[in-house]
Order: sequence, then C-alpha cells, then structure tokens
Amino acid sequence: MERCAVLLCLAVSWAGCAHYQAAPLTPQHSVDEFAARRLDAPQLRDDLARLLPQATAAWPPQEWDRAELLAVALTQNPRLSVARAEVGAALSREVTAAQAPNPDLTLQSEYARHDAHPWLYGVSLNWLLRSPEQRRLDIEIAGLDTGNARLQLMDQAWNVRRELAAALSEWESGRRRLILLARLAAAQDRLLALEKQRVAAGEDSPSELVSSQQARIQIEQQEAELREGVAAAQAAVAKALGLPPQALDGVTLAWPDWGEPPAVDEEKERMAREQALLSRADLGIAIGEYAAAEAKLKQSIARQYPQFVLSPGYYWDHGIAKFPFDVGFTVPINGNKGEIAEARAGRELAAQRMLALQAGIYGEIVAAERAEHIARAGADAALRQLEAARRQQHAVDLGFKLGAADVQDQVGADIVATRTELEVVQMRAQLQDSRNNLEDVLHVPLSGPELALANSVPSIVAGAGP
Repeated sequence: MERCAVLLCLAVSWAGCAHYQAAPLTPQHSVDEFAARRLDAPQLRDDLARLLPQATAAWPPQEWDRAELLAVALTQNPRLSVARAEVGAALSREVTAAQAPNPDLTLQSEYARHDAHPWLYGVSLNWLLRSPEQRRLDIEIAGLDTGNARLQLMDQAWNVRRELAAALSEWESGRRRLILLARLAAAQDRLLALEKQRVAAGEDSPSELVSSQQARIQIEQQEAELREGVAAAQAAVAKALGLPPQALDGVTLAWPDWGEPPAVDEEKERMAREQALLSRADLGIAIGEYAAAEAKLKQSIARQYPQFVLSPGYYWDHGIAKFPFDVGFTVPINGNKGEIAEARAGRELAAQRMLALQAGIYGEIVAAERAEHIARAGADAALRQLEAARRQQHAVDLGFKLGAADVQDQVGADIVATRTELEVVQMRAQLQDSRNNLEDVLHVPLSGPELALANSVPSIVAGAGP
C-alpha cells in the first residue's frame, strides 16, 4: 500500500505539468507582414478605436493629425511591443515569487543477498521552509520589478512620442519650405528673364546676369537638399509609427498651428513642472529601483537568521517500515555581513541616482522653458521683418501702378518678401522644436489634439501584460 501511495503521488505531480508548445519564428513571414502594413488597415482601425474613438468615425481619415498618428505609434511601434513583453515577463516573476520553493526528492534502494528481507527502498524530501517575512519580501521585490517594467514602457512611449513629434515637425517644415522655394524659383526665373532682356539691350552688364544665374542655381540646390530632408523625415515618421515608409505615400498631415504653439497658462505649466519633478516616468523608475534596493536590504538582514529545512521520508528497511522526520537549518556564522553591506551600498547608490536624475530633470525643464521663450522672441522678430517686407512689396506694387517703379523692382520686392517668409518658417521650426522639447521634458502635452490622448498612455501601461 505504501508503494502505491508513493506512485500515486508521483503520478498526480506529473499530471499537473505544463506541456511544451513550439512557437517558431519565420523571418520571411515577419518581413512580408511588416511590409504589408498600411494606415488604412482594418485591424489598425480597431486598435485606434480603444484610444481615439473619434478617429475611426470616418475610416481612413482624409487628414491625419498628431494625436491620430501618435495613437498609431502606441499600437504599432515594435519597441513598445518589446516593452509590453517585458511587463509580461515581470508579471511571470511575480508568480514565481509567490510560490513555495519545490522540495528535493530522493529515491533510495538497497539489496542485501543473505537477508530474509533483502530489499531496502525509500523516499525522502528536503523542503526549505521560507519564512512569511522572506515570502513577503520576495513578492514585494517582484511587484516592484513589475512596476518598474510598466514605467519603462511609459518612458519608452514618451521616447517614441519625442521621435515622432520631431520627425513630423521636420516633415511639415520641409513641406512648407518647398512650397516657398518653388515660389522663389518662379520669381527668380522672372528676374533672370528680365536681366537677359536688359543685358541684350545693353542696359546692364553681363555680371548682373551671372549673379541672377548663381542665385537660381542656389535655389535648385536648396530644393534638392530639402527634398532629401523631407524624404528622410518621412522615413523617420514611418519608423516611429512602426510602418514601412511607403505606407505614408500620399498621406496628408494636419497640423494647422505648426510653428505657432499657443502660450501655456502659468498655472498649468507650474503643475506640469511639479508633476515631472515628482513622478516623471524615468524618475518613477529610479524611485522604484530605490524601493527594490530597500527591500533587498531587508531580505539580506532576514537571511542572517537560520533557515530551516524539513526532511520527511519513508523507508522499507528489510522488512521494517520507518518514517524518519529530520530537521536541518543553515548556520549563518558570518552573520551574512557581506550581503548586508552590499545591499546597503546598493540602496545608497539607488538614492544618489534618483537625486541626480531629479536634479537633471529640474535643469532640463528650466533650460527648455528658456529655450522656448528665446525661440518665441526670434519668431516674433522674423514675423515683424516679414511684415516690413510685405509693406515694401505693397509700396513697390503701388509705385509700379503709378509708373514710379518697373517690373524688375516689383519682382525684386517679391523675392525679398519670399526669402523673408522662408526665414519665418525657419524660426517657427525652431519654436516648434522648443515646444516639442518642453513637452518631452515635462512628459505631458501642452496643446493640440494630443491632449485627447493625455490619459491613454497610463491606461495602456496599466493594461500591459498577459
């Protein structure tokens, strides 16, 4: 009967085992699947419906704003998929921490030829008894690791958002500058034609024509460089979205207030600054690492006390049934001083890293606020120059109608106004970059359609994992 009971226990244990299921990766399939991704995919519409239900009302949108594209990035970017998988791995470690350690099973046998009962056989267990405090600390450390994994996912989401905003801004800037360069090229062509007429008539020297030709060549070079930059920006946008670059062909970006971000209310900015200094994602990670170091120190201190091992068993010893029950324990003669010293040093290191990061965030916020202030002043100055150039252009047009100016004067004023407008676009690009940077260091959108997604990133993080 005893043998049957042992065999029954082993059978029950093996019956509860998990079974392996193969999940092979096929690189060719994954490449084909990625290349087939599109912005109008039905699955993407379903994913976006969880974040921005209004974006899927008319599918696909005729124009894509920043919030809609950010929602695409949050669901499609491969780096965020990796971060979500890391959250799942951390959650699985919580399961392990909550479980009692498995015992060691030993099967024994012996044969004595001349004995009336020649066989000895038995089974014994070595079972480490984890104290309730040790179990609590293991679960606490695993929970802190999961919290840090979620915060790393949130931090990675902001990294993706930063890359997307920068690429979209570069894309929009390039598009607007290309339109102005085309207008400037047309005006320069008109000026070049007038110069040729004046040189042919002997009114101007050939050197004047050479200057106009060189200016036209420079415009062509600028257009070529700008087209290359626009293509690179489109590729960067696609990378941030988790899509192939060709998926953005023909896509229209809606960013009406690009380069003119509205000023932020002082109270709102103060609250955002305070929140960043206390709970920004990377700061939360550092705080979580300190909490984990604190728990590990408690764990090291708990290990300076003996840990007990129970060793029950059963033996059929040559005709005699025996039921031994042994108790063993570790003897921490050194008081676990080395591990405790390492844990204390680790806690101090985590504290200094957190304080250094917090100080760095403070400096980043101050620098970003000042940079936006300077960029806004520069954009305002460029806009005043544009207004002066347009007044001059209007005066020349009026002079042309009154016969006080010729066509060449009119074309020249048009070129000056267009070049000034290009400078305005450049200054607005700097202002938009400074606003993007301020939002990034604060980890909060300050204006625009992304405000509708302000609560979505935390909800995505909270729902990460299996």
